[in-house]
Amino acid sequence: MVIEHYKELFGANTIYLDPQTMKTQIGVVSRNDGIIIALDQSQWYILEVELATHSLHKHIIPQITRFNIAYQQPETRRKLVDSISNTIRSNPYKTAMLQAQKIEDVHEYLSKTIENPPIIAIITDQKPPELEAVSKNLPFKTKATEFKTYTRENTGMKVHVHAFEPLYEKSSIPKILLNILTVLEQVYNKRKTYDEAAKIVAKKLKLHEGTIRAACTRDIGLSSKQFRKLLKDKEKLKTLLTEKYPDHQNTINETIQ
Repeated sequence: MVIEHYKELFGANTIYLDPQTMKTQIGVVSRNDGIIIALDQSQWYILEVELATHSLHKHIIPQITRFNIAYQQPETRRKLVDSISNTIRSNPYKTAMLQAQKIEDVHEYLSKTIENPPIIAIITDQKPPELEAVSKNLPFKTKATEFKTYTRENTGMKVHVHAFEPLYEKSSIPKILLNILTVLEQVYNKRKTYDEAAKIVAKKLKLHEGTIRAACTRDIGLSSKQFRKLLKDKEKLKTLLTEKYPDHQNTINETIQ
């Protein structure tokens, strides 16, 4: 049922991937309940679906601990990217979704996305009392929600309704643009250099500095030299960003003053 409604849980521009098994060279094996790629957020989720009757301490903490050990290995991350990339390329629907987001190089996009730590999405049929404590002990950011199902008396699942809170934040600003505007705020309002701003924003958003620099350059079709030059010409920078993100002209103008 969770897989059936994953788009309502994680957003319309998301892809669900079947459970992945990760294994390190020293034999640590981790298997999740699925992976969600949020295309318009450049974010990925590790899915953990549990019944409230199960002990989260015995199930989720060991699973995520093993996953963290595997994730820390560059070779394991590379294999995960290769596996997901092959799965997407072999599926016309998933491929079309990436094309709709103007993602041309699937492998490059996944490499950049998975280089940033995932969010652990814990979905339970009823919120267990130890959920908050468990979440605090996990090595990754965690989001949790209850997924309840109600059926009409004497009909069973023939007539049913689900109740849950979505796990994604409904932000109208694309992640790439948000990263750029956060850098520009540091440059124009805080009087920081581009290099200083990139470091500050990366730390603030808990992203790799390369991800922030890529948002300001490669992701919008610019070289580092071109972006640095545009920083000195606010009107041209406004025009470029507005052409790429016309629905966010007001936000762009408010940031670049």
